[in-house]
Amino acid sequence: MLKKHWKEIVIGLVTGVLNGLFGAGGGSVVVPAMEKFLGIDEKQSHATAILVIFMMSIVSAVVYVRKGFFDLRLWAWVTAGGVVGGLVGAKLLKKIPKKWLKIGFGGVIIVTAVKMIF
Repeated sequence: MLKKHWKEIVIGLVTGVLNGLFGAGGGSVVVPAMEKFLGIDEKQSHATAILVIFMMSIVSAVVYVRKGFFDLRLWAWVTAGGVVGGLVGAKLLKKIPKKWLKIGFGGVIIVTAVKMIF
């Protein structure tokens, strides 16, 4: 079974390491990797990535909480906004053409990269 799913496992390992190191960032790897190496449609890869990242984030969060790197008040407010944003984003995903989804995702990655460097 491992031989059959080696691509998926490698994508998951790389994404998990990035998520564990940076607390995020796995989406910027898992989405294009699923598209390129697994041949998955853009919308399906974005939707699948959400659940993949959710599961990895739970594991990373447990480690961070145990080490004391957690602010309950900050978490509550950011989560409230994130839940609303997630609902809006999930509804928009159905309506946005694949071309614009790729352009938007690429733009977010570029802006994020530039902000992290400077």
